[in-house]
Amino acid sequence: MPNFDCHISVAALTSAVGVAAGAILFDWDKTASSLAFLAGLSGGLIPDLDCDQSKPRRMAGVFAGLGCAAMAVGFVSGHGQFLKRPWPPAEVALAAAGSFFLCNTIFMEILKKRTRHRGLFHSFAVPFLYGGLWSCLTAGQGGRTIMAVWFLSVLGVLTHLVLDAAKSFSFDPLKLATSDLAASTRLWILTALVNFLAFTRLFAF
Repeated sequence: MPNFDCHISVAALTSAVGVAAGAILFDWDKTASSLAFLAGLSGGLIPDLDCDQSKPRRMAGVFAGLGCAAMAVGFVSGHGQFLKRPWPPAEVALAAAGSFFLCNTIFMEILKKRTRHRGLFHSFAVPFLYGGLWSCLTAGQGGRTIMAVWFLSVLGVLTHLVLDAAKSFSFDPLKLATSDLAASTRLWILTALVNFLAFTRLFAF
């Protein structure tokens, strides 16, 4: 099956071409182009979050831990009566380290227990769910950026699924990637809601 280097290389190339086309055809600015490229590049790795030993899962765990650590540092460094803030530097460092390892461990355990390789993360809903999430996160950047990141996110995830399809993994969009119909239904409902929210923001601009 295609490995990490193959997936990230194809996603990077596809995203670069997509961004260049967007800049020429739709006049994407630097912000839209940069965010769209990042969305497409990361999208090429998203399906392998369901693989226990994959680099994308380990990387996602690190990012989750860093995000929690940053929030912890921001909280305990601020002024307030609760927990007698701000904390001394040594305690802030301990809070950051503790938050990182706690969030990283919880994130990894959830993925380990709730996913299987080439299961729901490889379903046809995921490109659109990922695109909707990126669009919601960048909603404040304007309609052009929303569309840029949505398109490249979807394209990035699709590169992964197509590469897997080329190596004997079924890409039939009508075939569920899981025998759990309830889980698949929940995924499609979540995808529809996230994209509805994203495009509601788009039409507000």
